[in-house]
Amino acid sequence: PKEAYQIHTGLWVESFNSAVQVIPNQKVEVYHKGKLVPGVEIFPYMNYLKPLLGDAMINLGGTVASLGTDKERVAFSNPFNKGKIAPIICYESIYGEFTGEYVKKGANFLAIMTNDSWWGVTEGHKQLLSYAKLRAIETRREIARAANSGISAHINAKGEIMEDTFYGDKTALFSKINLYNGMTFYTRSGDLLSRFSVFALGFLLFYFLIRWFQRKTKKA
Repeated sequence: PKEAYQIHTGLWVESFNSAVQVIPNQKVEVYHKGKLVPGVEIFPYMNYLKPLLGDAMINLGGTVASLGTDKERVAFSNPFNKGKIAPIICYESIYGEFTGEYVKKGANFLAIMTNDSWWGVTEGHKQLLSYAKLRAIETRREIARAANSGISAHINAKGEIMEDTFYGDKTALFSKINLYNGMTFYTRSGDLLSRFSVFALGFLLFYFLIRWFQRKTKKA
């Protein structure tokens, strides 16, 4: 794989940021993060930038390699109930259309695993929590959000926080998650309306530009 890197003569390694479900006497389910953080988990334009930057990204806490990814979303099944879990890893939760792919795979609730410590005590970790609330509203799915040194929370399908923790607390959160089926319009169509709006805006700008040019030409 192109993400593999050599650590020894004849020995190559590929690394992942993964979610794993382990249940006794059941097949271990694994999902590899599909949306990587630029500069931290993926090095863009590596062939061009690596010779220029060298190990500068490593010195800044980043990477000069790239993690492997899964091309498809998955939903972990639970043999003891009807739960089908969307294993959403950290940065992935900011993407609405991307999150909808888990629901299309049958997920009836969302589980977000994130490490927010690199934000420090800033508004960043609160912003990520707000993104999670949007994902609940878009998909009409409840969310169990487990944040390492961030804010863990149970979010209902309306985007309301039912229970949460404080930033940096060493604690555990126990909550009952309701399962929902069906797909919202947004889950089915994704960012179609946004794309149409951008296209319509571009068309209108082009139209008015042409009209302006025509009027200017007539005056001349």
